[in-house]
Amino acid sequence: MLEPLHRYWKLIHHLVIKENARILDISPDKKQIWMEMEKQGRKAAVRIAKIEYDWMNQLEKDVEQAKDSFRRVKKMILGRNLQFYNIYVSSYPPVDLRTPLGEHLQQENRIHLYFLSRDPSGEIADSAETILRDVGAETKWNPLMDGTDEEHENEARHYRKEVQHKQQALEKQDRSLLMFSRPRAIYPILAAIFLIFLWLEQNGESTNIVTLIEYGAKYNPAILDGEWWRLVTSMFLHIGFFHLIMNSLALFYIGGAVERMYGMFRFIIIYFTAGLFGSLASFAFNEQVSAGASGAIFGCFGALLYFGIIHRKLFFRTMGLNVLVILGINLAFGFAVPAVDNGAHIGGLAGGFLASSLVHLPGHGAKITQFPAIVLIPVLASGLYWAGQINEDKTDASMINVQLAQEYIQRDNIEEARRILHKMLDSVDNPSAYFVLGNTYLEENQYRQAAGNYEKAVSLNPELAQAHYNLSIAYLNLEKWEKAKQAIEEAKALNIEEQDDNVDVEQIESEIADRKG
Repeated sequence: MLEPLHRYWKLIHHLVIKENARILDISPDKKQIWMEMEKQGRKAAVRIAKIEYDWMNQLEKDVEQAKDSFRRVKKMILGRNLQFYNIYVSSYPPVDLRTPLGEHLQQENRIHLYFLSRDPSGEIADSAETILRDVGAETKWNPLMDGTDEEHENEARHYRKEVQHKQQALEKQDRSLLMFSRPRAIYPILAAIFLIFLWLEQNGESTNIVTLIEYGAKYNPAILDGEWWRLVTSMFLHIGFFHLIMNSLALFYIGGAVERMYGMFRFIIIYFTAGLFGSLASFAFNEQVSAGASGAIFGCFGALLYFGIIHRKLFFRTMGLNVLVILGINLAFGFAVPAVDNGAHIGGLAGGFLASSLVHLPGHGAKITQFPAIVLIPVLASGLYWAGQINEDKTDASMINVQLAQEYIQRDNIEEARRILHKMLDSVDNPSAYFVLGNTYLEENQYRQAAGNYEKAVSLNPELAQAHYNLSIAYLNLEKWEKAKQAIEEAKALNIEEQDDNVDVEQIESEIADRKG
């Protein structure tokens, strides 16, 4: 008997064609269909299943499985208090069903069960009119007419074809939104990142702070001196192989998805705007030397979020939940780990969102959100640059400058080390800086200058044992025996020998005694 098949496809046809329900999933045998309904702001998941169960235990098992599937489907539909309408179409109800299905199973709130079948008594099965009214349908149901099996089969086939044609048209429309073009720009960007990394490794090390700064990393003092191009070049540098691989994989998948949606030219604008915003935010709020494509990658997240605002249903049917989870994890990780430049991440995210709003999605025409973006992008970029120039509450850069000076000393570039330290000490007194500056003079046997810097170091930090020790050497060579003796005693009291295996306190004490005598 083909009447139930006819009824099954007629109900699906009515909801899809007349009520604009959207099919979310179809089982391989076409006997189960999930749909999304939205009427007057109320959203619902509708499942229609073609079954032939003789006993209630079979039906009860299917109901439980449907509830499990509903939990998965809910992630594809954005909305609160989502209703679930589970509709069974069959020739006859199970023989041991004596009351309407919903009453028999006592379903919880927001889950509604219906049984659409041939039921001469009219007491157990539900009518199509009741089902359509409950799901919020606005068009009238035309009851099935009696007919032969061949007529029912032909009608079912007709309804199925119309539903499939509409579904194919909607899927084609979705594909055109998600895959507007093939990725092209992403590959030369990745190639440039890899080639620059190899270049960095051959000319030093990608983890060496001096190498990073020399080849264009974000370094605030240099930017303040006019080297603004570092805001761009830092996007192509990476600190170590792990950093390179993680960012490259993220860029390949997330950036590739964004380029498919927005097209090559829009993607390039989004990518570089986001990268620039990430660098500016890092300049404004973080004094650490930084590099990497993270800001641009977070900008791609911003582009996906903008797509989600414009096409909310498609976004959550496809990638939405995964995007939000991954983004949330990355932001939380950035806040939890101090070494991560979360300012660059958030700046890139905002920049990517604004750039996406500016260029908009292809084929959508002008949108009012484009005009505020034209103003906001230059205003916010200028604001971040201005904040970077005046913000004195950024992460302390003193140790970075001291480390950088030490690196230059190891490379025998004493003058550059002194330039960095003198410039730093013009604005802030730092004991470590005075100590390293003293070392540069001690290396060249300029003991008076060395002693002066060590004295400033220990006056700022009396616990700096190494400064006391080196000060004793400077005093020894300046023939200031009492001061040399006092300095070495201070170093001993601070356990200098436990801190540094290379010191020889006894030798210094012996030389002081010999020369003084």
